[in-house]
This record gives sequence, structure tokens and C-alpha cells, in this order.
Amino acid sequence: MTMTQPHTATIRTAGPGDAAALADLLAEAFLHGDLGPWLIPHLDSRARTYPAYFALLVEQALDHGQVQLINDYTAGIAAAAIWFPIACGPPPAAIGYDLRLAKVTGRFAHRFTALDDALHRHHPYDRWHHYLSHLAVHPDRQQRGLGSALLAHHHTELDATGTPAYLEATGSRNARLYARHGYRPRASYRITPDGPALHPMWRPPTTRSSPHPEERGQGMT
Repeated sequence: MTMTQPHTATIRTAGPGDAAALADLLAEAFLHGDLGPWLIPHLDSRARTYPAYFALLVEQALDHGQVQLINDYTAGIAAAAIWFPIACGPPPAAIGYDLRLAKVTGRFAHRFTALDDALHRHHPYDRWHHYLSHLAVHPDRQQRGLGSALLAHHHTELDATGTPAYLEATGSRNARLYARHGYRPRASYRITPDGPALHPMWRPPTTRSSPHPEERGQGMT
């Protein structure tokens, strides 16, 4: 399914040929993000590590998730949303993920592992939903509504099937964006006792005609 946006932006589904460009986009978009200074305090080290780290996540997303992109014909991939359909447990990780993560992140591996553990520990796997793991907009293309366009595009699909959505906001700025799109805050938690906080948010579908097939037997009401 493709949706054309004003000017030169088009939403499309990512394929294997987008992997390298998608990893680069995520690395650029999150380089100065809320979690970056905690994961890898030194900016230069973070900039060297992030492309390979996000390549691992992109591999998982392309194999087990749904990746939607906005192509800007003057800048390639300008924005991306990574979604995972969740039925009864976490999606499979990339092959050899733990060893590859340790190799990529080096002496900071314990922080990336702590992040993964916290995300899994607090995730509502007992409820059918789509999980927005990453929403990224290239720094040169921010404040143009591209993130909102990606959210609205996927929410239309979710609302048509009565499917809720879940995410973790990393700060007040993106929490406000998600609130405008119907997400409701849940209890926040810290990655580690002295680490940064994450702010889970849940979006019920805005329309509903019948339970999604995956919800049957999942304890949904």
C-alpha cells in the first residue's frame, strides 16, 4: 500500500535493498536522541557504533516486522517507522544477536543489554497489538510532519482491523507527539535504577467493528 504525501514524499514498504540506507537513517536520527548520552556518552564513539548497531535492528525488522518509509527524492530515505505485530511474545531477534551486539557495542554492551532487558520485561506481550519500536526522521527533514504522516498512515490500517498500538516514548517531546495521535500514557520505568526513564504509551483503535482474529484467546475485552 502506497500513500503519496505533498511535494516529493511517498510512503512505501521497505525491502532488503533498503537495509543499509535505513540503518544509516536510524543512526543519524538517534545520534542526539534522549538515550544516546547514556548508552554511549562520547559522541564520536556513538557515531562510530550506531550504524552497525542499527543494522542489527534493521535486520530483525525486515525479517519479522513491518517497515514503512518516506522517500524524499532530494535526500533518499527521509523517515521510517518500524512496527512489529505482537501476538504472544517478542519477535525473533537477528541471528546471533547477543554475540553480534557485544561485538558491535564493545565496552558499552552492558547498557544496550540493560535496555533490551528493560524493554522486554515491561512489554505487554499478553495483549495483541502492533509495537512501534522506532520512528525516525532524518535531522535535515524534521519539523515537516513526516513522522506524523507515518503514524497516520499505519494507524489507518490498525483502526480498520481494531488493532491497538504500543510504544515507549523516550522524553516529553516525543510523548507529546504520540499523545496527539491518540496514545495514552502508562506507568513509566527506568532502564536501570540510575538510568534514563522510558514512558510506555498505548493507543486503542479509534474504530472497531469486531475483534481482530489474533485477539481471540488473548484476554482482550
